[in-house]
Amino acid sequence: MVKGAIFDLDGTLIDSMFIWDTVGNDYLKSLGLEPKENLSKVFNTFTLLQAAEYYRNHYDIELSAREIMDGINKMISEMYQEKVELKPGVKDFLRRLQSLGVKMCVATVTDRAIADAVLKRLHVREYFSEIFTCEEVGFNKESPEIYRRAQNFLGTEKAETVVFEDAFHALKTAKDDGFPVAAVYDVHEPKQKEMKEISDYYITDFGCFCFKTKMKTALSIAGVDSSGGAGVLADVKTMTLNGVYVMSVVTALTAQNTLGVRSISTVTPSFLREQMDAVFEDIFPDSVKIGMVASGELIEVIAERLKYYNAKNIVVDPVMVSTSGSSLMQTDAVKVLCEKLLPIATLVTPNIPEAEVLTGIKIVGREDMEKAAGIIGETYGCSVLLKGGHSIQDASDILYQKGEYTWFCGRRVDNPNTHGTGCTLSSAIAAGLAKGNTLIFSVQKAKEYITDALYFGLDLGKGSGPLNHGFCINHNKS
Repeated sequence: MVKGAIFDLDGTLIDSMFIWDTVGNDYLKSLGLEPKENLSKVFNTFTLLQAAEYYRNHYDIELSAREIMDGINKMISEMYQEKVELKPGVKDFLRRLQSLGVKMCVATVTDRAIADAVLKRLHVREYFSEIFTCEEVGFNKESPEIYRRAQNFLGTEKAETVVFEDAFHALKTAKDDGFPVAAVYDVHEPKQKEMKEISDYYITDFGCFCFKTKMKTALSIAGVDSSGGAGVLADVKTMTLNGVYVMSVVTALTAQNTLGVRSISTVTPSFLREQMDAVFEDIFPDSVKIGMVASGELIEVIAERLKYYNAKNIVVDPVMVSTSGSSLMQTDAVKVLCEKLLPIATLVTPNIPEAEVLTGIKIVGREDMEKAAGIIGETYGCSVLLKGGHSIQDASDILYQKGEYTWFCGRRVDNPNTHGTGCTLSSAIAAGLAKGNTLIFSVQKAKEYITDALYFGLDLGKGSGPLNHGFCINHNKS
């Protein structure tokens, strides 16, 4: 979400770069001197003060730096007042941002008085709460200081504050400092290819531009729960609310509600394969979450396709039994799951009954949980998050990762509506991994999310109802 915008002036908001192509030479000629080099290139990253000092040092001009700056500003001011216009679409674009509550300011190498005057003449000064100049900040745009000052003034987070620039060196400065950046095309900047490569947004015409966010992606491979509380629908809600774009591969259709599962209709292996190819060949997922897969034949297809595409960040939720107690996995499928899918998983997230099936041991306390997690992790070469919500009546989970154990102590929420908790937790972890977070951080954030989804609960259905995946949305807002 964009909450702040920092705009360069010349070449970004206004067509004025033609002035800077000649002003360095024109000023010298006004003093009766001939330039020794192309001053527009020399002054490309200079503040006005730096340009004045360059004149004094290289052309033996006896005027003070202030007098030189005043002389240049006088020439520039006249041209700004007579010839400079807004770039196409700028005014409507600024109006749109203002209507969305985006805070805006200007960061420019141009003298404050000139910038203020031209923005007023072009009837857009009202959109900007402040003008920051390189001269006043004391740094040119090879330093991010001007952008930092502007962001601090706006009071927005860096990740929510877009810097608009037309010059590659300035764009790179802001990008390297962590700002999202919008490259604005200007004919005077030759490095358009480089600008496209590093920018988050690229603008050729403000009138046609819209913010197209580069979003991380995740794939849900699971069944469809007709009540919406678990499976693909729970995954879609969870991943979306955790900030990633989600695709789906459906393994089965279920006729179920909060009271139980009535029937299951699985897809064919060939159709499952077609779904996976369709996703991976177009929008390659940054993470994959695998939930309910009823048969061993389908698991074999999933494992083969994931290996073929070299998929990363694979989270396997070994769904064997639904919250209502219905069996969701054929007996033979457990063997195939262990042989084909767990060895390529990044993380497997069994609850206690599922871990008992995978290890063959009875789990009655924390020591047993650690033992079971270690057995699964060592046997299949994956990380394991063993959930403590079953049997031992504890909201704490144990993560086994490369020989290390980490406990995540959660608070138990007194809410009988827990349908889809396993799907939700694994999906939230997959979303975190898709965004590049560590496994430990992803698990921690996922637990926080599911705790809040239970705490701000729903009361739907006659049995074990669904979570409130959208607890953070203001549903009363008109």
